[in-house]
Amino acid sequence: MAMIAFSVVKRLFKLVTLGITLFIIYCAYLLFTNQPLPDIENIKMQSQEMEKSVNSIIKDSVLEPLQEKADLLKDNLNH
Repeated sequence: MAMIAFSVVKRLFKLVTLGITLFIIYCAYLLFTNQPLPDIENIKMQSQEMEKSVNSIIKDSVLEPLQEKADLLKDNLNH
């Protein structure tokens, strides 16, 4: 169990490191091209919008079909 947890943490660390690196490169690009850096409030609003969008997509494409299949299985088991 500990090896699995370590593996997950290791992968998450790599993803976070990659994300931070890409963000730093993006900010450097903006500075070199004299464009304004993103505002913290703007980033928060965009992340909340993306979270809502992802939640609705997951609900529509994953959770609802799974619920329908679960209901169908329950009906089949009851009969």
